[in-house]
Amino acid sequence: MVQDRQDSPHTLSELVGGLSSDVQDLVRGEIALARAEFGQKLQRVLLAETWLLGGALVGLAGLVVALIGVAGILALAIPMWAASLIVGAVVVFIGVSLAKSGLAMLSPEALSPVRTAASLRKDAQLIKEHT
Repeated sequence: MVQDRQDSPHTLSELVGGLSSDVQDLVRGEIALARAEFGQKLQRVLLAETWLLGGALVGLAGLVVALIGVAGILALAIPMWAASLIVGAVVVFIGVSLAKSGLAMLSPEALSPVRTAASLRKDAQLIKEHT
């Protein structure tokens, strides 16, 4: 019933050393995954900032056009003001839409490292099952 040490291909110290090496490889892999995922999230933040800046600039242009329309109302009292206000309103709407898109890209849910967290949970479960 008792097995000889010679029947076992690996000693206990070899198994522990192999486990230690496997855990180190696992941790290195998780760190690499986290770096890659955070790099992708940083790119999303930069894109979101670009959209926010674009939204602000378009909104400013819309405000200028709307103010020109108001000035047209006050100075001339002719129908050109109506066209200026319509154009200004459309430009402001576009600016608000761009800004909202940029803000959505900056939400905590969009920036969280979902894949890394899922992989860490899976690895922790695997380690629990084998210990």
